[in-house]
Amino acid sequence: MAELIIRRGPDSGTRVKLADELVIGRSSRVGSGLREGFLSLGDAEISRRHVRLFRDGARWFVEDLGSTNGTLMHGRFLRPGQPRELADSDEIFFGNTQAVFRLRSVPEATDTGQMADFDLAAGSDGEGLAIVSERDFQPDVSMVVDASRLLQRLRGAAREEEAAADDALLKRMQAIVQVSVALGAITDRQELYRRIADLLFEIFSGAERVFVVALDRRSGRYRTLVRRSREGELATGEYALSRTIVREVVEQGNALLLMDALEDRHYGAQDSVVNLAIRSVMCAPLLHDEEVLGLIQVDTRQGPEAFSSEDLEILTGISAQVAIAMKNARLYEDIEGLFEGFVKASVQAIEARDPTTAGHSFRVADYTERLAMAVDRADLPALRAVRFDREQIQEIRYAALLHDFGKVGVRERVLTKAKKLYPYELRELRLRFQYAKACLERQAWRDLLDLSQAGTMSPAEFRRHREKVEAQVREEIRKLDRFLETIIEVNEPDYYYDKNTGRLQAIREYRFTDRDGASLPLIGDYEFSVLSFAHGSLNPEERREIESHVSHTFEFLSLIPWTRPLARIPEIAHAHHEKLDGTGYPLGLSAEEIPVQSKIMAIADIFDALTAGDRPYREGISTDLALAILDNEVNEGKLDGDLFRIFVDAGVYRSRLG
Repeated sequence: MAELIIRRGPDSGTRVKLADELVIGRSSRVGSGLREGFLSLGDAEISRRHVRLFRDGARWFVEDLGSTNGTLMHGRFLRPGQPRELADSDEIFFGNTQAVFRLRSVPEATDTGQMADFDLAAGSDGEGLAIVSERDFQPDVSMVVDASRLLQRLRGAAREEEAAADDALLKRMQAIVQVSVALGAITDRQELYRRIADLLFEIFSGAERVFVVALDRRSGRYRTLVRRSREGELATGEYALSRTIVREVVEQGNALLLMDALEDRHYGAQDSVVNLAIRSVMCAPLLHDEEVLGLIQVDTRQGPEAFSSEDLEILTGISAQVAIAMKNARLYEDIEGLFEGFVKASVQAIEARDPTTAGHSFRVADYTERLAMAVDRADLPALRAVRFDREQIQEIRYAALLHDFGKVGVRERVLTKAKKLYPYELRELRLRFQYAKACLERQAWRDLLDLSQAGTMSPAEFRRHREKVEAQVREEIRKLDRFLETIIEVNEPDYYYDKNTGRLQAIREYRFTDRDGASLPLIGDYEFSVLSFAHGSLNPEERREIESHVSHTFEFLSLIPWTRPLARIPEIAHAHHEKLDGTGYPLGLSAEEIPVQSKIMAIADIFDALTAGDRPYREGISTDLALAILDNEVNEGKLDGDLFRIFVDAGVYRSRLG
């Protein structure tokens, strides 16, 4: 049975059972999935037909199909059109995707009874649980105890004063307490599983292998959480668990000890024992509030009687503590999921006030998180001391998601302002120009009428004078039209006054006479100021209002009772507009005063603002031009050069989001 598992990338978790041939690529259709021997992935870095896997008899091969970015296996790129044979557990890399090829055989059932529905695909580590089936029998093993009653007895004895003098019981209780303390503060599941294995090897010196298996009550399927030997992870062929043991422990809730498995008349002929030469086995259920969550098994090939009844009692007590830790980790993940949903909903609610920039916060969070991870892996001398653990990556991601949260305190018309003058202000200005033209024409015709009535000119002289006046009026109207064209040009957000010094000043100095004889300007002081000195589309007052969103963000986020690992979120978000040379806002921090997380976010925020095509005041620019602008900011001492170099070299600027 051959299978391909996507472990990393946009389609992480995808599993495909292989028939005879599978082509992998990036589909032009919406969505990803398997269709007629073609697996389409959402990885933007792979080609439309990137790589194929095919079978020749019992052997499997992989072939690069002339892809743009290549296919990597065993540290080397495959030559296009030259197939390479695959072995079990081979890893294949293409684009941002890591895939694992699995080739395994599943032992056939030897009993005539109904085979339980065991999951051979699921698992946090991508590995399944191999179950060996035996004929039904009544267990005849070295020791079988009711785990629930054993736990009650342990707890009762612990409350007795004479228990302190019982060395055996004291040893049991010390081991259980050791596990409880060690696992109590771990909330990450993978770290929890690693620590469980380490503790079991510490406590049971004779143990060679450790398994932790979980049961999904809804589906009735099992999955391996831990499969370790003292040397490291076990390969598929190095482990198999007895179905009968699993049934006895999980379904009956019993703890089980096999002092000499090879000699036991029920286990000595079983594949799981004989093939792996297992001599001693202990197995205990993961009990929590009378619910069996799975089991823990430890075994060894070194010899019989490696474990005692006392060891089984210790393992049973440890299993109860592990079950509590697993429940707590699951609860913590559920809480994290709820909080993640709250954060995303909050961001969407804020961005809904400005639909033109929707998606900005999510893209900035993606850039920021990936840049932080790249910095953590980097070996630049200036950044060797900068390291981020899982919780710190989560902290910087939340800070990036919420960095614009304070825009809730900014007027919506300021957020969505596309040009220097608001539309209603430009309409008013256009009407003023029309009024000025009408006044010019009206005054010219009134002067001609008065002159005609005075009778001081002959008809020929009056005609020549009228033609001259009409020409002057037409020229003046053309002048006003040019003035209006200048204003429309200067009203664009990327126009700066110093590009054409004097044109706006000439318009400002121009005056016309209204119908009441009053002298009026074409543009007022406010309009002149906005058109002359606005930064982008915002005038100085509006710019200050926009910049205040950073302080609003800090105030809002400071009201949230963050847990210790997330405590710096307000501070990180507060400083994302600061510059190394002190010219940023709102605090004017410089260099070492700015948290490195904020420096990372600053690069992500500026890059997205430059390249996003959804800004109300301009279209997005090309990636190359945006990187050139950021490079100029580095040269001017505003952005961190080492962080920018990683941003480019690690390809962080290639967005995974739309």
